[in-house]
This record gives sequence, structure tokens and C-alpha cells, in this order.
Amino acid sequence: MTYETIRTNQTLLFFACCFTFIANGLLGVLPAASLVVLAQNTHTETSTAGLIFTVSSSGTIVAVVVSNALIKRLGSKAVVIAGLAGLIASSIMIPLAQQFNVWLAAEMLQGMSIGLINIGVIMTLTLNFGDRLGEKLNMLHGSVGMGSLLAPIFLSYALSFTGSALAAFIVTALVGLLCLSTFYVLRFQTRAARRNISHAVYEAPQPSLMPDRPGPAFKQSLLWLIALQVCLYVGAEAGFSNWVITAISKEANISVQMTTPAATLFWIGITSGRMAVARFMKRGHLTNAQLLYISMLGGAACGVLLIACMQVPIVCFVASFGVGLFLGPIFPTLQAIATRRFDRVPALVSSVVMVSSGFAGMTIPLSMGMLIPQIGAREVMMIPALLCLLVAFPYYLANRKEQKIVAYRQQQTERPIYELPTIQLPIVESVA
Repeated sequence: MTYETIRTNQTLLFFACCFTFIANGLLGVLPAASLVVLAQNTHTETSTAGLIFTVSSSGTIVAVVVSNALIKRLGSKAVVIAGLAGLIASSIMIPLAQQFNVWLAAEMLQGMSIGLINIGVIMTLTLNFGDRLGEKLNMLHGSVGMGSLLAPIFLSYALSFTGSALAAFIVTALVGLLCLSTFYVLRFQTRAARRNISHAVYEAPQPSLMPDRPGPAFKQSLLWLIALQVCLYVGAEAGFSNWVITAISKEANISVQMTTPAATLFWIGITSGRMAVARFMKRGHLTNAQLLYISMLGGAACGVLLIACMQVPIVCFVASFGVGLFLGPIFPTLQAIATRRFDRVPALVSSVVMVSSGFAGMTIPLSMGMLIPQIGAREVMMIPALLCLLVAFPYYLANRKEQKIVAYRQQQTERPIYELPTIQLPIVESVA
């Protein structure tokens, strides 16, 4: 295999994207998992240290705002490389920070890096794997789950052998450096192909279902239905993962340490579900609609099973794994459908998805936490199950809307020429 063949290898490109998301998952979990240690390094109270999550989310929002302009001007490759450079820098800065202000700056950089990597990598997959986008996105988001599962393991070994969290962050930086070097070498499509109309014979452009500019796309109700689907899904996932341990502990009257396997099994289920569905989609066993409806019903059913059996921790652990298994494929599949529908403005779709995810991730868990003292943990855990079911409603409306658009376009293109309106020209007197 020659060097040029390696540089254009699609399999290597996909593996680079997956390892980039593994690094993203590692750095997304490590600061929270090592919060107490990092707070001690900067001589900060734990309650004050919680500000890092707000700062990191703000950095992600900033990255989302500027990503569209960066991709148009520089391409997705440059955006991914910039995100990886920020990931490497923040991985080194966070554990070495001795002042709280430096820690906050590193968290801001980390949030921006995560945002740039997410949008840049998804744009890269959209442009280079458009025909298999659903399968690839499920495997890609499964990689994030792998990183999230490996982060606590790396941290525990680092603290056991060195007494510091630095080694775990260094592993993340090394993975990021490997991915950055790979992306720098690889050659692939980084921007949407522009139409070239300077041919001898003019070819009429193919009609697109959706606008090719962000302004008109924002006016499409289909885009906001997609945002609502993502918001409901992320609310279900974040709400369940944040409060399942507390809910089981309160209802079963056991310690929090005894209920932590519920969260671990949930994330194992998320990763397993995405990887398994990618295999099913590769073999053509499931359509997107079948997959989503099965996942919504299965996730809600497992959530109800957990609520009904909260006094039996073993059943709760199995139900938690089932919730993750069914919820896992929903987000990548929704994102693939959205990107395919708005294929002219994929960067805009990625930005809308990330903003919807961030909004739901900040509001739903907070609301559930405020409701637990009022109505109880068992009742509050019904919220994720209901949100999972509610995703089906905007998904059904979006499908109906798309079918109407397709039918209207087909009716316009198939209209006979004798039915087209004619224009009467003015009578011009002949000149002798």
C-alpha cells in the first residue's frame, strides 16, 4: 500500500474520527470525576468548583456559534485539527492548574474544543460517508461511550499508582495527538461540493427538498421539529443518567455506593446499543423508522420496569442496562436523518442539534432535582420514560411534513407541459 493510498483511505479516516470521539469522551468525564482532586490543587471549595461545568458549556456554545463560519472558510479538516489542538492543550492545563482562574480558562478551552470536534467530525462523516451515515454515526457515538467508560478506570489507576490525576489526562492528550497527526496526513473532502455551471451545455440544477442557505432553512418547521426531537431525547438520557443512582438509593434505602452499577450499566447499554444497531443497519435488517419506534417503546418500557421494581436493586440494574440499550441508537439516528434532510446546510443542522442538546442537558436534570423533594424520587423517574415516548410525536410530524414536501415536488416536476400557464404576447403590426 503506497503512501498516497494510505492518505486517502476511507477506513483510516473513520477510525481517526472514532478515536477523536474517544478522546472527546475521556476529556468530557475526567474533570467531573476528578473534581475533588482538582479543587484541592487550586485551593477552591467544591461548591465553587462546580462553576467549571457552566464555563465548559459556555465554551461549547461559543464553538457552535463560530463553527459555521469556520467550516465555510477553512473546511471541516481545519476545524477538527483546531479542536484537537485545544483538547491537547486543555488536557495538560487542567491537571496542572494551581489557580482557579487558570482552571476556568482551561475548562473554557475544553468546552470550545469539544464543540469544534463534534461539528467538524460530523461534517467530515456527512461529506465522506453520506450513503452510510446512520451506521457510521451510531458507531461514532458508541466511541464516545467507550471514552466515558474508560475515563473513570484510567483515573482510578492514575490515583492509585501516582496519587495524581495527571497521568489520566496525559493519556487523553496522547490519544488527541495521535488523532491530530492522522487528520493532518489524511486527504478527504472537507467542504460541500460547489455546483459548476460553466459547461458548454447548461444543466438545470436538481431540486432540493430544503433550502441551501441558513436563513431560509431557519424558517422551515421541519428543522424545529428535529430540534424538539433531540431536546426530548437528551432530556430523557440526561435526566435518567443523573438521577437513577439517587432514586434507587432513596427508594431501596441502600447506600449510594451500592447503586453506582446502575449508572455504569446504563452507559454500557448506550454503547452496546449503538454498536449493535450499526451492525443491523449495515446488513439492512432495520429501517430508520422501525429502529426509532422500537427504541422509544423499549426505552420507556424499561424505564417503567425500573420504577415498578425500585425495591429490588438487581432488577433495577437490569432495567437500567435496558434503558441504555434502547436509548443509545436514537440520537445518532435522529442526527443522520436530520443531516440527510438538510444536506445543503449540514453545519447548521449540527449546530442546532448541539444547542438543543445543551439546553435539554442543563434544564431537565435541574428540574428533576427540584421536583424530587416535592413529589418523590419514584414519581420523578417517570419523566425520562415519558420524554422517551414523546420523541415519537415530533418524529411522526416531521415524517408527515417531509412526505408532503416530496409529494408537492413530484407533482410539480410531473406536470404535463400543456397544463403550464401561457403568456399572451402583444400583437405587433408588421412593418413593410
